Formats: sequence, structure tokens, C-alpha cells
Amino acid sequence: MARMTRRGLMAAAAASGVSVLTAGRAGANSGAQLPTWGLGDLQAGPLGINPANDPGQIPVVMRIPDAGVDAEVERQQIVDGQMLDPTGPWVVAWYEQTARAGAIGNCVAAGHVDYWDVGPSVFYDLSDIGEGSLIDVTGKDGTVYTYAVTNIRRVEIATLTVEELNGPDLVGYTDYPALTLITCGGTFDGSEYLERDIVRGELVSVQGVDAPATTADTPTDSGGEATSPGTGTVNNDGVNLRAEATTDGEVVEVLASGTVVTITGDPVDADGYTWLPVSLESGVTGWVVQDFITLP
Repeated sequence: MARMTRRGLMAAAAASGVSVLTAGRAGANSGAQLPTWGLGDLQAGPLGINPANDPGQIPVVMRIPDAGVDAEVERQQIVDGQMLDPTGPWVVAWYEQTARAGAIGNCVAAGHVDYWDVGPSVFYDLSDIGEGSLIDVTGKDGTVYTYAVTNIRRVEIATLTVEELNGPDLVGYTDYPALTLITCGGTFDGSEYLERDIVRGELVSVQGVDAPATTADTPTDSGGEATSPGTGTVNNDGVNLRAEATTDGEVVEVLASGTVVTITGDPVDADGYTWLPVSLESGVTGWVVQDFITLP
């Protein structure tokens, strides 16, 4: 019911010409986006009290099987107490002022539920998962931190106080390794969502990197080494083609599932990923994470 409601509201917004612009980016989540609650004079955003010496890892990938999420994680900021938007419909934003993946404290991230002129986005099915659902967050060094969902709640923006927001049940500091995911939900009034869906997870396992990446999924010659050029096919929607082999690289183009790419060089390891240099039929070139390319 909620899913149909969201789609219907999106269609109504598009039909009426509603367009929401934030910092030069268009989105359909809300006029406030994810989430721009006024937080007064709090320094460094709501989580400024998080410990500076964080033993965890910077998150680079998030996977939530029960919600169909397999997404890149970008670094984002909390500015003057406001969480800046994720930069696109298929990326999850982790806020650098919060705890790192696996660390004691609250690791806070956000994603769009839908997006202007795109439709359902990365966290569209997030509110449908249940307690016990697993969330895997991969760190820069390849370590996988698995969180189990402990509770899901919907909060109304208009009645939410600063104290509630900054409490340990929402985005405040926790004394255990926690993960908090935020997206829009609930009532859409024609221009913005009036509520936020909050998913809280608790760290249950850590799996480190105990072997180097193999070449089983890369083109090989008779000697077993990766070869180029070759071709591959994008295996997910919303895959970023970046100008450089790094999660900080500029997004050149967003690729759809089924897009055929030509591999133009050797793979490069960076930011916990193996990156492939590719070119498109249009001549556009860039780098794609190997996990998102199916190779012959």
C-alpha cells in the first residue's frame, strides 16, 4: 500500500510540473530532502560528539539483500546541523562527522526513496525490511561489517525535537557499533515528504580480507592474466562511470543494466575496489568497479 502510494504521489508531482531543487540537484524526496531539520547552534552537525579517534573503516559499499540494495557509498557532510543530500538516486551518503563502519558509535547514512525524473531509488524498499534483516557495509580495506536490524521507526518532522533527533535512538552517539539509515517516507503533501523512515542496526559480525582478489571474473589469456581490450556488460542499474579510479572521482555517466563496455586497460585497486578502465559506444571513457561488470 505504501509503495503504491509513493508511486502515485510521484506521478502526481510530475504531472503538475513540481520540481524540487537543492544545491543545484533535482530530487523528488522533499523540499527539505534527507533530512534538513533545523538543529540550532549544534557544532559539527548532530553527531559532533562522536569520538575523533575512530578504529573503523570508511564505508564504500552497502548491501541490503532484503531491500534489493547493492550500492556505492559516498562521503557526505553535515553543514550547520543539516545533512547534505546524496548526490544521486543510486548512491548512499555516509556522513563523515559520524562513526565509521564497525566503530563504536553511530554510523549514519542516507539515501533517496525516489528521485525526480527517475522514480524509485536506492532506498525505495528500505521501509519494507524487518527486524533481523542483515546490512553489509564494506570498508575501504575490503573488511565487511554486518549489522542486524534491531528496529525501524517512522518519525514526523513537524513534531520531532532537537533533543529527540540527537538522542541515541536516532542520530545521536551510541556506546556500541550502530548503523542508522535515513530515507523519506510517509505522507507526501505534493511537494515534500512529511516523515522520515529510520532503520537502526547493530554490528553482529566482521569479516576481514584474508585473500587477494582473484581473476576468476576477468578476461584471461592462456597464462591466466587479465587481458585488454575486451568487453563486459553492466549488471546493475545506476552504476557510476567515474573519471578516475576512486569513489571520489567525478561521475561521468550513470550506466544502466545491460550496457556493453569495452575494457581498455588493466584493472587498478583503489578504495577497496578493483576498477576497470572502460569506454562506451559513444566514445565516453572512465572507470567502473569490476563487481558491476559481467565479463565473458
